[in-house]
Amino acid sequence: MATFASMKKFFTAANVTSVVRAFMVFPIVYLLNTWEGGIAEFPLWAIFWIVMAMFSDYLDGWFARSYHEVSRFGKFLDPIADKIVIFGVLFFAKPVAEAVPGWFVAFTIIREVLIFGLGYLVSKDSKRDMQANRTGKWSIFLTSITFILMIFQLDPWADYLLYTTVAIGSISLFFYMKRYYHLYQVDVKKPS
Repeated sequence: MATFASMKKFFTAANVTSVVRAFMVFPIVYLLNTWEGGIAEFPLWAIFWIVMAMFSDYLDGWFARSYHEVSRFGKFLDPIADKIVIFGVLFFAKPVAEAVPGWFVAFTIIREVLIFGLGYLVSKDSKRDMQANRTGKWSIFLTSITFILMIFQLDPWADYLLYTTVAIGSISLFFYMKRYYHLYQVDVKKPS
């Protein structure tokens, strides 16, 4: 019975929503790879799944706050689900992989490795949790919209949004690094 009770706390509405979002990468990638080009021929179901993935990113946070389901595990799971969708689409959806410039892919990888890697290293020895900041959520949202504009080749708006996404992503990276430094100084670093 104790095992069931301990497992139940992981199966919250917020956490289930995050897991479902991670699995949305499969229909998105599949449908994008069936597309042969042209706005008129774009698969409508791909739009549905992209919108659902973006909406679920808001929904899991709403569930966590509304039902008092905020947890250390949930704060870890939410950004993992975001990364699975973003990197799954970026690397395996052919229209996106062909449209997005290599330097943006490198920027995204470096940013995510720094945020997740340093966040994990600091938070595992800290009493506080790793969690997304507001600019980080905006960065994920803008990255999704950027992918859409780029595959449709909606220039110059695609380029404008691409650079805006990099700017917001850089700002969010700065805020993450500032938080991690603070956690390191307060919770991790041993007093000399």
